[in-house]
Amino acid sequence: MTAGPPIRQVHLTPAAHAVIGRECRRSEDGDETGGILLGHVHDAVAEIRVAGDPGPGAVRQPDFFLRDLGHAQQLAHDAFTRDGSIWIGEWHTHLAAAPVPSERDLATYARLLADPELGFEAIVSIIAVANPQWDRPAAYAWTCFGNQAAAVPLALSTDDHCMTAPEELR
Repeated sequence: MTAGPPIRQVHLTPAAHAVIGRECRRSEDGDETGGILLGHVHDAVAEIRVAGDPGPGAVRQPDFFLRDLGHAQQLAHDAFTRDGSIWIGEWHTHLAAAPVPSERDLATYARLLADPELGFEAIVSIIAVANPQWDRPAAYAWTCFGNQAAAVPLALSTDDHCMTAPEELR
């Protein structure tokens, strides 16, 4: 019997959800955007406490996004100092592609998973698409592990500190 993904559910705090919603509107200009995901993983549930913005030095193109590394590192440092949150994934928009990890996305996740210094068992990926406009995007969560990616439920927590009574975002 094959084991399932190490992360089977993703919960967003309202604060993280608000950042993704606000930042998705940037894609109205025809370029992808995104950021890092910071939080905790317990019992196969990833709790995303912080969703980063792209940062001032990000590269944004119609079919490519690269976050500002220095900006992301500062967000990660601040989140770790505040509540012990760690880097557990990435989020970004897709403009024309389906809300599934692209070959480029999968190659990036494979490099991160293979880096022993990072120590990832799995990476959370959230991909947002216009629904049909960017003022109300649809978001889809994936867990990437080994050489595969699996869709997992994405839910909104009721507050920024616990994951009770989630409601589906989709």
